[in-house]
Amino acid sequence: MIDLKLSKDERKNLSEDEIEIAMARKLEILILPIVRRNLKFFYAGGDLKGKAKAYRENLAKDEIQKVLETRNGNIATVCKPFCETVAEILNDNGITAETVSCDTDMFKHTDVLITTKNGKKYIINYLEDMENIQSKMKTPDFASQKYYERRYKKFENGLTTDGKDLKGISFLTQEELAKIDTNLGYKKYGMYMDDVIQQIKNEFSNFIEVMADNTWIAKQAELEKKGEEKSFEEKEKLKKEIFDKYKNMTKEEETEAKLDWLFSYFNDRMDIKGHADFVMYYSRLLLKEVLTEEEYRSITRYDCYADTKNIPKDSKIKDILDSDNPDNSVKSRFCMIDLGNKLYAFSTKPNSYIKLDKNELEELEKYANISKAEKPSDLMLYLCDRGNALPLVFHPLGSKLLNERAELIDKDLNDEDRKKAIEDLSNQIQTTDEPVTSILIPYPDGEQKYIYINENDEFVLSSNGKKIIYHYNEENDTFDEEIKEKNEEER
Repeated sequence: MIDLKLSKDERKNLSEDEIEIAMARKLEILILPIVRRNLKFFYAGGDLKGKAKAYRENLAKDEIQKVLETRNGNIATVCKPFCETVAEILNDNGITAETVSCDTDMFKHTDVLITTKNGKKYIINYLEDMENIQSKMKTPDFASQKYYERRYKKFENGLTTDGKDLKGISFLTQEELAKIDTNLGYKKYGMYMDDVIQQIKNEFSNFIEVMADNTWIAKQAELEKKGEEKSFEEKEKLKKEIFDKYKNMTKEEETEAKLDWLFSYFNDRMDIKGHADFVMYYSRLLLKEVLTEEEYRSITRYDCYADTKNIPKDSKIKDILDSDNPDNSVKSRFCMIDLGNKLYAFSTKPNSYIKLDKNELEELEKYANISKAEKPSDLMLYLCDRGNALPLVFHPLGSKLLNERAELIDKDLNDEDRKKAIEDLSNQIQTTDEPVTSILIPYPDGEQKYIYINENDEFVLSSNGKKIIYHYNEENDTFDEEIKEKNEEER
């Protein structure tokens, strides 16, 4: 049995309810570092059959216990089987816990609902905390009011989609959770990693001045180490050259210098186990936080892989690939960030990256699959919060269609009006999971695109009198199109 009993120090200054929640938190801190997202589910957006299989795979308690005891290996999973096992472990420790869901689709997201002995209820989004816990960050979805209002408030006076009553729901404040985390020793040097990232963000807001100062300090130290004597005039000239170099940087050069700094000095990958979790950390928790909105929009991320057996011995990416990661047993996965004329290639391998010129991309494409990662539009996020048709919302083809539709909204609108227009559009889009998972997208010219999952678990697009069935090709993550005339009404 996985024992969650709290020590005297871990219980210090905690109420009876907080002790039960601290035990749930202790479990999260204990097991999330040995878990990774199942790539068959999270990176199989086009392979609906593979997603279904991964979603239904059970996760045994003894499997978790074995990894915890041996400290060897990690476990791939999905929210549903993971939360089912978490609820079982909590019940073993005297905490009333069950799974709960806010979605209706065939792969509905699953959380854990805890009811304390005093009758308080808390919702914990265990899986979404994974990369946060592995990088020692705050967890905004742990028993928080913000998460409840985003995904569960719609059930306030009724039952959830899986029949759970949320009457009496409670929340933890940031201060209460921080107190629990201090007791459990979760914070590193008394801080969350968010504090470190905020420090970087603050310095990046003054990046030119900070880098110029630091470069000049380093240059002076270098001269002193070499024993080189410089006159006051020579030093001032050298200092001016350094400061002018940074002062005259273009926006692209400044963003490149920021990425250089991040990859050179903030590049240990924390303790992140899986490729999917690593991508989420780098994109959502780091780059989106420390870069300005303009800089973040200027970069394009590519999800890449190469069949391990096909990588040339002299490949430029060979040294950055994480061969020890089980996610790379057949396909060696890595990421690339495209910034103008430069490409940053990196993987879960710690402290390792390379910069490539655009002309080197052609050689890489001979043996590597490189696909652009779609950044979720506000339209996709609105539909996500609605909680149905998600297998299509986040399907590679579905997300592409929705992002393209969002781009048709008047670009001259101010931010507030554009946000309202996207919200109005999301309300016009019809989504359903019965009798099939489907989305109906209206267009300004009156056209409607109807996408759905057919009886063979394939993506289908019906538009302008034609039906296109996309057969997923697992070997190279592509789709073969079968175009048919529409013979019957499908919606």
